[in-house]
Amino acid sequence: MLLTYNKKRNHRIRQNILRGVYEDNLKIIGKGPEVIYKHRYYVPKRFLLPVVLSFLVIVLQSNFASAPFLPEKQPVSGPRSMPVLALNADESEGPSHYKAFISTPGMPISRIFGLGVRTIMIDPGHGGNDTGTKGQNGTKEKDIALDIAKRLRDRLKKSGNFNILMTRDQDVTVPLNRRVEMAKLSRADLFISVHLNYLPSRPINMIETYYFGPSSDPKVLKLAEKENADSSYSISDFKDIIGKIGETMKLQESKEFAASIQKKLFMNSRKENGNVYNFGVKRAPFVVLLGVDVPAVLAEVSCLSNSEEEVQLNTEQHREHIARYLELGILDYLNKGDVTYEARRQTDR
Repeated sequence: MLLTYNKKRNHRIRQNILRGVYEDNLKIIGKGPEVIYKHRYYVPKRFLLPVVLSFLVIVLQSNFASAPFLPEKQPVSGPRSMPVLALNADESEGPSHYKAFISTPGMPISRIFGLGVRTIMIDPGHGGNDTGTKGQNGTKEKDIALDIAKRLRDRLKKSGNFNILMTRDQDVTVPLNRRVEMAKLSRADLFISVHLNYLPSRPINMIETYYFGPSSDPKVLKLAEKENADSSYSISDFKDIIGKIGETMKLQESKEFAASIQKKLFMNSRKENGNVYNFGVKRAPFVVLLGVDVPAVLAEVSCLSNSEEEVQLNTEQHREHIARYLELGILDYLNKGDVTYEARRQTDR
């Protein structure tokens, strides 16, 4: 009789413990009322271990992960073609979903999503009332930049793979904000601005390519001030577009685009003229690069302060060569280095 009583008593104790654990879990996840127990039982230590083990066996046999008192695991949704990236289940729709892409170093976003280039916009610097820089013999930057840009357009059109647009194809004044607007309205995928430099203190021939970003170099800042003159943006407009600085994809791709342009332009120009200097890839706060939402660069393809170079720039052959080198840089960037494009001088004549 005593043995039967002890068994029933132990059974009630186990039931109360299991019920308490179950209801506590419901209370923790907010699915059950707060329960106050009026009866408290003293559990001898010799019964504690068997009870805990029994509870674990019951839970394991009933598929612990699907037990109703545990929160369900939320699936992570996303395109099946994308690589698997760990996203927090509690992140809502919005920018937080893309933190993994932004914060992971060495992750080229355009390649992950298989983004291609359909439309390329070529921007000949200056024009109309804005002559740009001027050589000692009177050669105007706006004229040389336009001619090279047209030649680049014609070369890229021959491939038949791209829609090629220009911010201007005549000697007209086009404000910087209008150039940016044209790139946006045409849904351009790539933007390249063609310019020529001038270094009065150093009459050398040099090549450099810029993408948007801050710079502490006073010479670069002075150049940016010159190129940004009369941008036609107001302070309120600039406040809106300045937020684009942090766009990771544009920064990644513009830097790579600039490196490809600089490499091909300098490497091939050096074969033609051993006195040309490589001033490299730089960041500069050019408004025209900031406003455009896609990979964008500004290429200083030559230097009018060098008298010998000014003479060469007035020949069709030299301008055609520069256009060819720019084409090579664009193609190498688009091909991501899988195929190397080299200039064949005999075909350019």
